[in-house]
Amino acid sequence: MLSGTKRFFSRGLVAAALLACGAAHADLVSNGGFESGDFTDWSATTDAAYDGVDGNAPHEGSYAAFFGNPFSVSTLTQSVATVAGATYKISFWLQLEADVTGASGLNSFEADFGSTVGSSFVDAAAFGYTLIEFLATATSSSTDLTFRFNSTPGFWDIDSIQVALPEPGSLALLAAAGLSGIAATRRRKSASHPA
Repeated sequence: MLSGTKRFFSRGLVAAALLACGAAHADLVSNGGFESGDFTDWSATTDAAYDGVDGNAPHEGSYAAFFGNPFSVSTLTQSVATVAGATYKISFWLQLEADVTGASGLNSFEADFGSTVGSSFVDAAAFGYTLIEFLATATSSSTDLTFRFNSTPGFWDIDSIQVALPEPGSLALLAAAGLSGIAATRRRKSASHPA
C-alpha cells in the first residue's frame, strides 16, 4: 500500500497532467461563438444587408454569424497567437441554409489558417450544421484564420470556431504521468517484497 505522502504525490502528478491537458486544448480564438452578438474581435468585410450575427440559427449558445452576400465575397479574419512550427487544430460548425423559395444559385466557402486552405466548397447543396476540422502548421508568432463566403440565394451560418493545439502533446504528458505512477508503484512493491 502506498504511504500517504506517495499517494498524495501520485494523485497530484495525475491532476497536474489533467490540468495541463486542459491548458493544451485552450481555445485561441476570441468570440468564436459570436456570443458578443456581433463581430467583436474579428476583422469583417461584410455587407450589412446580407451578413451579420443574430440568434436565428446558432449551433450552440445564443448567436451565430451568417453570410449571404450574392454580389461579392465576404470575409471574416482573426489573427491568432501561434508558435512557429507548431501544429494547430482548427474546428468550426458550418451550415448552408436552403433558400426558403427553393431557388438555387452559386455559392462558395473557404477556410484558411495562414497559407493552409483547410476547407472549401463551391456550389454546394444545402446542408445542416456539420463539424469541419483540419490541421495546419504555423509559420510565425501570429497566424490569420480567415473565412470567405459568397452565396446566392441562401445563407452560410458559422459558429463555435476554435483553434487549439491537438491532443498528441497532452496525451504524451498523461503517458509520462502514468509511467511515473507505475515506477512509484514498482518501487513500493520491490521495497515490501525483497527477493
